[in-house]
Amino acid sequence: MRKILKQKKSQDSKDPVWLTTFSDAMSLMLTFFVMLFAATSLEKGKFEDVLGSLKGALGIMDKTKPAIVSSPRIIEKSEQILEELRDSIVSQNLTDMVKVRLVREGIRISLSSSILFDLGEATLRSEVLPLLDEILKVLKKVPNDIIIEGHTDNLPIHTEKFPSNWELSAARAISVARYFILKGISPSRIGVVGYADSRPLYPNDTPEHRAANRRVEIFIKRSND
Repeated sequence: MRKILKQKKSQDSKDPVWLTTFSDAMSLMLTFFVMLFAATSLEKGKFEDVLGSLKGALGIMDKTKPAIVSSPRIIEKSEQILEELRDSIVSQNLTDMVKVRLVREGIRISLSSSILFDLGEATLRSEVLPLLDEILKVLKKVPNDIIIEGHTDNLPIHTEKFPSNWELSAARAISVARYFILKGISPSRIGVVGYADSRPLYPNDTPEHRAANRRVEIFIKRSND
C-alpha cells in the first residue's frame, strides 16, 4: 500500500505536458523579439552575422558551417576592383599573360614571369611597368592588405645570385613589392612570400606547363570594413 502511494505521489509531482509546449513557444517568441530588436538597432553586416548564428542555433542551417555571412557591400567592392583590374589588363593587351580571379579570401592577379623578368633574373623589365602602374591605380583606391607571391617551375637554378628556386621566387616577389612601395603603397600593407616550385598550377611535364607555373601572384586580401 505504501509503495502504491509513493508511485502516485511521484507521478503527481511531474510537470504537466502542456508546460513543456508552453516553454518552447516562449523560447521561440523570445528569439523572434531578439531578431526584431537586432534588425532595428544593428548595422546591416552585424545583423546578418546575428541572423546566421540564430539560424545555426535553431537548426535551420548546418551547424558545422560558419554562420558568418559576407556583407553584400564587401562583395560589391571586390567585384568593382575585379572589373577595374580586368579593364587595365585589356587596355595593355595582356589577357593571355595576366589572369585575374575572385576567390573566397580576396582577389588574385597572376602575372607570367616572362613579362616581368628575363630568364633566371629578378629585375623588372621596363616593358611591364605600365601594367604595374595600372594595377597600382586600383590598389591605391582601397586599403586592403597585399601579399605578393613568387613561383617558379621545378627546373633547378644554381647561380651566384640565386642558389635555388627559393631565392629566385622570393627575389622576384620582392622586386614587385619594392616597385609598389616606390610608387606610394604603404609598406605596412605589403607581405612577400617565395614559394619556389612548391605550388604549381600544372604538372611540370611540358614547356607550356612550366611557363605557366613561373609567375608572380598579387593577392589582394578581402577586407571586412
